[in-house]
Amino acid sequence: MAKDNFPINFRRGLLPLVILSLLDAEDMYGYQLVQEAERRSGGAIVTQEGSLYPVLYKLLDTGLISDRRELVGKRMTRVYYHLEDTGRDRLNKLVQEYRAMSAGVFQLMGVEQLDRK
Repeated sequence: MAKDNFPINFRRGLLPLVILSLLDAEDMYGYQLVQEAERRSGGAIVTQEGSLYPVLYKLLDTGLISDRRELVGKRMTRVYYHLEDTGRDRLNKLVQEYRAMSAGVFQLMGVEQLDRK
C-alpha cells in the first residue's frame, strides 16, 4: 500500500503563507516560528524545523524576507527573520488566493465556509 503524503505535502504548501503571516507580526527565529505556528493554530500546524528551513531559504533567496544574526549569551548566535515590503505584498496575494481557493473547495463540498479573519 502506498504511503499517503497528502497531509505532509498540503502543510508544506501552506508554509510560505504561515511563515509570512507570522513574520508580519514580528521578527522571529526558526524555532520560534515552529512554536508560534503550533500555538497560534491551536495545534493544527505542527512543523519540523527540517521542513521549515528550506522554505525560509527560498523566501530569503526571493527577497521576501531578510535575516539578521544576533548574539545570544556568550557564544550562541540566533538568526532572526524579517518580512520585507515585497514579502508583505506577496502575503496579501497569498491570503487572497487562499481565501478564494478555500471558498471554492467549501462550495464544491457543500460546506459553509468559516469566515474568520
